[in-house]
Amino acid sequence: MNYIGMKVNHRIFGKGIIIEPKEKEYVTVKFDMIPQPKKFVSPDCFTSNLQLLDETAAKQAAIDIQNKEAEKKQKEQEQLAKAFEHLMQAKHSKGKAEKNVAVQRCSSPDEFFDNQEHMLANEIAYLKKTGGKRQKIVDGEKVGFRNGSYIYAFETEAELSIPDDTQINLWQDGNSIPATVVTCEDFNIIIATTQDLGAKVEQIEFTTDLWILLNFLIERLKSLKEAPSSIVRSLIMDGQELVQFDRHILTGQENALRLSLSQPISFLWGPPGTGKTETLANIALQHMKMGNRVLMLSYSNVSVDGAIMRVFKKAEGKKRGVMLRYGYPRDKELLNHEYLTAFNLVLADHPKLAQERLKLIEEKRNLLNTSIKYTEVSKKLAQIRDQLRSEERKAVKGALFVATTVSKAIADSVLYEDQYDTVIFDEASMAYIPQIVFSAGLAVKHFVCIGDFSQLPPIVQSSKDGLLNTDIFQYCGIANAVQYGHAHQWLCMLDTQYRMHPDIAAFSSKKMYHGLLKTAPGVREERRQIVAHAPLQGSAVGIYDLSGMMSVCLRTRDNSHLNVLSAMISMGIAIRAAQKHEVGVISPYSAQARLLHAMSRDIAESHPDLHKIACATVHQFQGSERDVIIYDAVDCYRMPYPGMLLTDMTNQYANKLYNVALTRARGKMISVVNTDYMRTKKLSPNLLFRQMIDETETYSVIRGDMIAEECNTPTMMMGMGTVFEQSFLEEVSQAKSEVRIDIPGTTIGNTAHLQELARVLSSLKKKGRKVMVRAESKVILPEELRVMAIESKYSANPITMIDRHIVWFGMPRSNANFVVDGANIPTRFRPVIRFEGSRFARVLYGFLEMNKTIDQITTEFAKNAAGGYDTFGAYVSGEVKCPECHLPMHLKSGKNGKFFLGCTGYPKCKHTEYATKEMIESYFYYKNPNGKHCPFDNTSLEPCLGQYGLYIRCNAIKRHTFKIDEV
Repeated sequence: MNYIGMKVNHRIFGKGIIIEPKEKEYVTVKFDMIPQPKKFVSPDCFTSNLQLLDETAAKQAAIDIQNKEAEKKQKEQEQLAKAFEHLMQAKHSKGKAEKNVAVQRCSSPDEFFDNQEHMLANEIAYLKKTGGKRQKIVDGEKVGFRNGSYIYAFETEAELSIPDDTQINLWQDGNSIPATVVTCEDFNIIIATTQDLGAKVEQIEFTTDLWILLNFLIERLKSLKEAPSSIVRSLIMDGQELVQFDRHILTGQENALRLSLSQPISFLWGPPGTGKTETLANIALQHMKMGNRVLMLSYSNVSVDGAIMRVFKKAEGKKRGVMLRYGYPRDKELLNHEYLTAFNLVLADHPKLAQERLKLIEEKRNLLNTSIKYTEVSKKLAQIRDQLRSEERKAVKGALFVATTVSKAIADSVLYEDQYDTVIFDEASMAYIPQIVFSAGLAVKHFVCIGDFSQLPPIVQSSKDGLLNTDIFQYCGIANAVQYGHAHQWLCMLDTQYRMHPDIAAFSSKKMYHGLLKTAPGVREERRQIVAHAPLQGSAVGIYDLSGMMSVCLRTRDNSHLNVLSAMISMGIAIRAAQKHEVGVISPYSAQARLLHAMSRDIAESHPDLHKIACATVHQFQGSERDVIIYDAVDCYRMPYPGMLLTDMTNQYANKLYNVALTRARGKMISVVNTDYMRTKKLSPNLLFRQMIDETETYSVIRGDMIAEECNTPTMMMGMGTVFEQSFLEEVSQAKSEVRIDIPGTTIGNTAHLQELARVLSSLKKKGRKVMVRAESKVILPEELRVMAIESKYSANPITMIDRHIVWFGMPRSNANFVVDGANIPTRFRPVIRFEGSRFARVLYGFLEMNKTIDQITTEFAKNAAGGYDTFGAYVSGEVKCPECHLPMHLKSGKNGKFFLGCTGYPKCKHTEYATKEMIESYFYYKNPNGKHCPFDNTSLEPCLGQYGLYIRCNAIKRHTFKIDEV
């Protein structure tokens, strides 16, 4: 507007007239009271310094001011957007060590669906290629009967990652039995099957076709692609456009509720302990009050159970059939509820069918499965099951609130062929993006995503990179927006936590939640007793530092990591804590978790007075919580660098993993780690785990011999030096079947003790006990032990195992040290630990490959002091040459247990041959005209050929037999 000639008033200079706008952004005024004209910023001056006396001009000025503000705001947003994009590009260009997987924006919904189908197909191909293997589960027990199925709880030998509601096949006596996974948790699996397997099942095998569920998902996506709803289109296309650069992140439960009601898509960011389930229940109830039909989905049955129980308990005027749990619940209260599960409701509403069903089940139990009557009863039961299923589907269709797993929704037509006003997805950050999009397709009015993108992402088998390994928060631009302090139109954060002691929460908030996570008043006092008790009395956060100890980290055959000393110290800490509190021991590595779990089962059996000690990987423990959490980091020397689970910064993976561990703890978080090792490996300063180590001076740290003092209990004795030498000797002398000893380095201790140990072992041999001593280098052992030892690369830990039931770590005492880059790292602390338990011994025996008893001594040291050979393996290394390249041969053992000779020139020379009777006889009589004799009865030995290959036997009346690696 042209303001020249307009009259104005200034609060100081009085009245004046605008004489010229010399520049577009300014006006110049000649005042009556002063001679010199004044210049003002236009049109801003009309809201502060100058008052336009012309009413029309004043109105126009107001419009000009609004337009200028809008233009300014638009420019600022454009600049912020460019800066944000620049930051993202810079972040992606940092390289693989520290990057976020770039989320590629799709130009259309069709492109999105095609990309997702392609990635799912890759995952299916990988699972088909690597799957189908039978897996063994043990110690099965029938724990219930519901929904027409028998429910069994089994222990697993390995930690499994199978989604709830996955279909599997059990294998019993060559027959395939269909079953469903109710849940996998820790090293337990609960299954449901229509066939009665008996009250107890010692062991059974199963196979799973995990790709079938993904095939179902592809089918659902294909249907959705044909006619995506407005919610689906917006979820796919709009998320990254809705970053609010000029606003603070919306927080609080009330705002979360308002957001879920006011817009079609809302995301609820709920860090641990912030009341996600409570907020979910409030959202569900409010939508139901408005007449909206609600579907609640989650990745796990445990989450589904918790959600529906919270909704039900908060609801007013509870009515039958309004709220239903569909599928296999875990919660006992829910299982026993008359009408809250769909199956129980149907049984209660059809008492005659229910009575007839029970009668037929009892009748079938007493019939032979080969009889005609058995077949007739089975058919009647099947008909009743079909009727009940039909009624169950009707009940689900008529319910106002339905809760189930996303796997169930994808596979069951009663769900995926229906639609709901509101769909709430809990644990959304753990689900595949196509699972989320499928779920959004079931929503007509509102889709609510609840999760925490600072926790672990979906588990992908085929690749660590790509969209399938990206969570929905990242896909929609929410995670990156939050990282740079920006809000998002769809996002509300629950910012007050009620679980963790403030010292734990403060570290997590500062490092992972951008300082936004607050602790509710009173939590410190509620956790006071946990902090006050041992271990680490008075501290909520601390470290047990294994620096200066022989905490050897080994790689297992399946590329997991294992550290025996770290596991035993972690369990020692757990035992102290379990005297008063619930404890969880978690590790990044499945092998370590399996070892810890075996110890916890032994402890639970022998010391039922202790609180249960739960052991699992971090992945499996996500969603759980305990009073005290012990994080076993595992990685140490003999590993050239820490594993990817501790260091991978792609999408903040390692930080998310440690954050999960940290936030499981209510009152105390203890990390068990060799800090010297970690510091020498130059970990990224952005690693949360490194930051915890760097801040150890802030928290309590237990080092050196103080660890043994802290962890010594009657359940697991732990001490330093020679304190247990006599107890050790006595226990070895009482062995009933076998003693296996591994010695890294040479032994230390007084000569009398070693001589007594050698005498005890010799005495055991004469009594028919099996004695096996393995050493990294037998030539440096004292003479008393050298004559009965073999050389083995597997003897990395100072361990004695008695009768596969008692394990001593640190006995016999070893002087082994780590050698890194040619430099010797001295071992300053050598704890001695005793643990009793057959499960731990069995798992340890397997991991340390204690069955490997072939002498691996090199040719140079193969002969003993008398010029002969102590073992057949040593004889082969010293005397048998390859007929093709003339290098020494080595005794080896195949997967079938048969022994053979292999060339040491492998892989250049691949020559192998079987050992012969003549070779063994030559060994028996090499520089020994009397030959080898039986250690039990002193009769001569001879080689024999049986159906499993060569073996050795003596010539006594009661013949003793030996494998060829035992002589």
